[in-house]
Order: sequence, then C-alpha cells, then structure tokens
Amino acid sequence: MKQKKIISSFAIAMFSTIFVGGIFYLSDKRLSAFSQEDKMFSWGFVIFYFVAMCIGHLFMEDMTIFFKNLFAKKK
Repeated sequence: MKQKKIISSFAIAMFSTIFVGGIFYLSDKRLSAFSQEDKMFSWGFVIFYFVAMCIGHLFMEDMTIFFKNLFAKKK
C-alpha cells in the first residue's frame, strides 16, 4: 500500500476516534464514580473503534469493488 494512504487512514481514524470517543466519554454517566472497570471498558471501546476505522478506511476501495461485483446483475 502507498504510504500516503496509510497516513490518511491513520489520520481519519484518529480524528474520528477522538470525536466519537470524546462524546462517549463525556456523556457516559458511569464514569462519574471513577471506577476502574468502567474506565477500562471505555478504553477498550476506543481502541476497538480506532482499529476498525483504520482497517475500514484502508480497504474501503477493495470492499466497494467486492460488493459491486457480488451484487452486479449477471447477463
């Protein structure tokens, strides 16, 4: 893969994770008690979301081609 595409995927995943993770963290009422289990769950969510966004953006074009070919009308 090209280095530019990898950097672009990383940047988009990072921005999206900060935005969505920040909203999740600020709106989560369970974190007001500052218990360790809830914090670990939140970090797990953030890490999972970041990895999913990064991989999804890296292979978006390949997935689009795959599904177009899968659902294309055959003559």
